Amino acid sequence: MRARAVAGGRRWIPALALGVACGAQAAPGSDPIAWLQRAAEAARSSSYAGTFAHSNGDRTSTVRITHVNVNGEEHERIEPLDGPPLEIVRKNDEMFCYFPDAKTVRLDRRVTPRFFPAILSPTPSAVAASYDVKLGQTERVLGYDCQWIRLDPKDGLRYAQRLCSEVNSGLVIRAKTFNDKNQMIELYTFTDLKVGREVARSDVRSIFEARVKRWITDAQPREEAKSVDTGWAVTNPPAGFNKVPVSQIIYSDGLASLSVFVEPNAPPRTGDASSEDGTTTFFVHPMGEHLVSVLGEVPLATAQQVGRSVARRP
Repeated sequence: MRARAVAGGRRWIPALALGVACGAQAAPGSDPIAWLQRAAEAARSSSYAGTFAHSNGDRTSTVRITHVNVNGEEHERIEPLDGPPLEIVRKNDEMFCYFPDAKTVRLDRRVTPRFFPAILSPTPSAVAASYDVKLGQTERVLGYDCQWIRLDPKDGLRYAQRLCSEVNSGLVIRAKTFNDKNQMIELYTFTDLKVGREVARSDVRSIFEARVKRWITDAQPREEAKSVDTGWAVTNPPAGFNKVPVSQIIYSDGLASLSVFVEPNAPPRTGDASSEDGTTTFFVHPMGEHLVSVLGEVPLATAQQVGRSVARRP
């Protein structure tokens, strides 16, 4: 998942179903910010269930997601369909991560918005401060009429984004990320979907919970998520990236996010190191007795700027 609470979150739904011809919410005309706001709200206020595919660099995965909104509260069940069994059951920002093989349930918190299709900040004005927002073409995607929203960075410190917003509901059914060479480096796309009354409240309950008689509860992550002063600060964060208040240093511009880790530099390491894979960038910067690592959904230049500007807070 993208830190995405590993850094983020970041970051991962189509249309509002069969009664769209009558009684559907009106589309917001030609205002791109209004489309952005509608897409952000739809991912949180709508009920939907489906399967989406995610590709990032050489990695591809498939995830089943069910989301309902009950009296303003979000309930969600996420099940990766590749690799060892894992299930996330979420109520608002509180997450219960079930690992049936280890008979362990871990309590955690979501600290960035980077879960598809809720990849946008609830305040699109923050996104618009760092990206030029424009409307693209309208086309048929997965059987739905879809309006493309173009997000082009105002600087070279983040990636371009393309979001496919279903015309009647506003839900994002496909999302693409492009590098500075206009090459697509990440894709989220739904492959099946049901929306609205077709989704039952019971569909978000854990399917693993009843299969294990005794779960081991790991509550430590919840304690670690409390806001604490790390004593470190990034002195030169890119414009638009604001600190998220948790013990791990996380920055987000409302769409992309990055995490900063500071640890002892032992055995001593000299020289920077970096790697890029799809949208995921990793940068390591030795700093005397400490080692700074930056992980995020940003270009390498952004990770370098952040890593080299970490300093002890006066």
